[in-house]
Amino acid sequence: MKKANLTAANAAPTVETENGTETQIINDVVAEATKTDAPETKTPTPTAETEAPKKEAPKAQTFEELQKLLDTELARLNYKKRLAQQRETFINSMGSLQLYIEELATENEFETQSGKITFKVLGTDRYDHPNFIETFTISNTDIIRKFCDLLFSEMKQKKTELETQLLTA
Repeated sequence: MKKANLTAANAAPTVETENGTETQIINDVVAEATKTDAPETKTPTPTAETEAPKKEAPKAQTFEELQKLLDTELARLNYKKRLAQQRETFINSMGSLQLYIEELATENEFETQSGKITFKVLGTDRYDHPNFIETFTISNTDIIRKFCDLLFSEMKQKKTELETQLLTA
């Protein structure tokens, strides 16, 4: 029916009236008819995405805030650097100590010739200068080996603690 109205409006002779030409009036009527006959478009239903509050754009930070943030990060990185250096010290010392423990394992003497443990205390000489005064020395192979094994296990535990702190810091 729409095509018939359009073709009839276009083919009919035009007649002048007060409201305009007859063709214009017919075209206006046809346009209104097509508007009401057109199917309604569905409005989109709100979804969780559209209902969610929109994130605010991040605020521009001031120079002082940025400087404070950088200082905090720098302090954290310096702390991690110190921990890494301490860990490296333990690793190097543990390597040397492990070699010495292996060397002690080959000795069968009561007193070792490869080393001794000397205990010293801080004292002062007659001119009040601080110096270390030797208290006693241990050179028994079994005692030194046990001491080194204990020291090695303590160093290994401390290295593990440092590694944990490095990962969590």
